[in-house]
Amino acid sequence: MENAALPRRSAGPLERTVLELRRIDRHAVWRRPRVGRTRLLLRESDALVDLIERCRERGDRLLPTQLWSAVVRFVGALDPALRDELGINREPGHVADVLFSSQGLLLERARHERIPMTARIIPLFRS
Repeated sequence: MENAALPRRSAGPLERTVLELRRIDRHAVWRRPRVGRTRLLLRESDALVDLIERCRERGDRLLPTQLWSAVVRFVGALDPALRDELGINREPGHVADVLFSSQGLLLERARHERIPMTARIIPLFRS
């Protein structure tokens, strides 16, 4: 209660700058470009291909279990036919080929997402 009698001080220049930067950050969130799900999946597949290439460089005959399970989950979520093609063969060359096929599917999806489509017209008045 003793602070109630004190006059309220105005914000200093540093405090005003911090408040202004926070306001700018809050508004900038809405202006950031959105990354679609297909693009995120493409990034994930690129990371998996990179890890497979590292296994090839090391001369691994089979993929490590964690990488193998990540590839199986990724490919299985995309297309059951590709999952069947993947089979149980854990050789890096075979797995990379299947991942390249899955990237082809994703690129085709991304191309279709970018095609402009007309919106369905909703009638305002019933005839």
